[in-house]
Amino acid sequence: MNRDRMRKMALAGLLIVAILAAVWFSLSHRQLLHLVKPAAPATPATADKMPGGNMAGMDMPQTAPAAATPPGAAPQEGAIFIAPEKQQLIGMRSVAAEIGTLTKEIRIVGKVSYDETKLTHIHSKVSGYVEEVFADSVGKPVHAGDPLFTIYSPDLVATEQDFLLALKSRSLLRDSTVASAAQGSENLIAAARERLRLWDVTDRQIQNLETEGKVTHAIAVYSPVTGVVMERTAYHHGTFVDSSKDLFTIVDLSRIWVLGELYETDIPFIRAGQAAEIELPYSGGGRKLRGRVDFIYPFLDPKSRTVQLRMEFPNPDLLLKPEMFTNITMSVSLGRQVLVPQDAVMNTGTEQYVFIDKGNGYVQPRQVKVSADAEDKVGVEQGLKPGERVVTGANFIVDSESRLKGVFAGMGTPSVPPTGAAAGTNQSVSVDILDPKTAKTGMNSIRLMVKDAAGKAVTGAQVDVGLFMPQMGSMAPMSSKATLTEAGNGLYTGQIEFRMAWTWQTTVTVRKNGSVIGVAQTNITAR
Repeated sequence: MNRDRMRKMALAGLLIVAILAAVWFSLSHRQLLHLVKPAAPATPATADKMPGGNMAGMDMPQTAPAAATPPGAAPQEGAIFIAPEKQQLIGMRSVAAEIGTLTKEIRIVGKVSYDETKLTHIHSKVSGYVEEVFADSVGKPVHAGDPLFTIYSPDLVATEQDFLLALKSRSLLRDSTVASAAQGSENLIAAARERLRLWDVTDRQIQNLETEGKVTHAIAVYSPVTGVVMERTAYHHGTFVDSSKDLFTIVDLSRIWVLGELYETDIPFIRAGQAAEIELPYSGGGRKLRGRVDFIYPFLDPKSRTVQLRMEFPNPDLLLKPEMFTNITMSVSLGRQVLVPQDAVMNTGTEQYVFIDKGNGYVQPRQVKVSADAEDKVGVEQGLKPGERVVTGANFIVDSESRLKGVFAGMGTPSVPPTGAAAGTNQSVSVDILDPKTAKTGMNSIRLMVKDAAGKAVTGAQVDVGLFMPQMGSMAPMSSKATLTEAGNGLYTGQIEFRMAWTWQTTVTVRKNGSVIGVAQTNITAR
């Protein structure tokens, strides 16, 4: 009797375990299907024809479970259904597209330089010997009219004597009855005075010479400008100088130039007269100076693929020193456009897509055309209307290549890119990133090798690299771009900025003759 009872209890326990296991398996399988399940149930006739029909390795059933479509919601054509509890699980969010002014901020690093138009070289117009130097050190500030040095010149002394003799002859011949004699003495005085002026003797010095009536052994040379002594070759105690020798270089630092390097992709947004702002590197962002773009150099640096800008800024209290580095910000208004968050747009290299939140758990992919990006916003030219809601928080899940291709193919979305234009990783070319394997924050050198399907080096191509980090919590998304330079034999090099320590989504786009021949995607970690 006890054995029969124990046997019945054991059978009952096994039955309960089997029931629980079946329920658990059914629920788990259904949850996975709800995450990325097509809205319309697949029939046996169409299930085998759907590209990516097994959806990332999962066998799709021939008919969808009854719970796939939420009560009261009609299936949306070309959309996928994500259950509300799954939206919360994966952190899916959506925001409405809005009309706003797109302002692009361009940030570059600049180096302070002196204004070449405010550079003055001091020469002596007569040969002679330096007696005394007043501007006796590099870096010493001088004002217009300050004495720089004194010079003894035999020619200058002789001209002073001629001037004094002409003055004496005028006084002797003033009362002469011969008019030509008096006029001749006046001509001699005027000629001597003019020679002294041509040798940079000031009117005040000439007046003193006329008043005192004696030759000045050494004449002082005065600064014609206000500025700072940058160079000097005039020294005490009889240094011989002539008109060919550059004695002082004085620069006015009240206004300075800042030279910056602008990337190729930002050239269309900058023009002469553009407002610019620099931040003093030691002010902690507290003090900024405003200036303007004065000149855009008409050539490109072939190594860095950048154009040099020259900006003009005021320099109060001489805060900016030549050779100092500064951070430059230029804000460019791109007009009013339809705006969406940057992480709402998925870029395949040739096309851009957003996911439209249709409500009731349905999202639908749509091709759009973007104009430009600015910080965390992107302008949309075509394909989106103000007020339509776009998915932002969970695009990284849908962006996996296998699901993306399967969903798009099954929904009749935009046509497949033509041969040679790739989405995700194109097998017509292979990209091998040689450096950096692990990047550091800030500017990094990047080297990569591009080969075709036959393993031959791809030459003469334009290679662009883009870095992207999606929005994380309250931190805005970040991106960085660079166009590489061909180094030969399929090797392309350049510089790209990793703005913070993170694993960056990296997209390499290869173009040739204006057409995209390949796009490769990977990740690079910056530490």
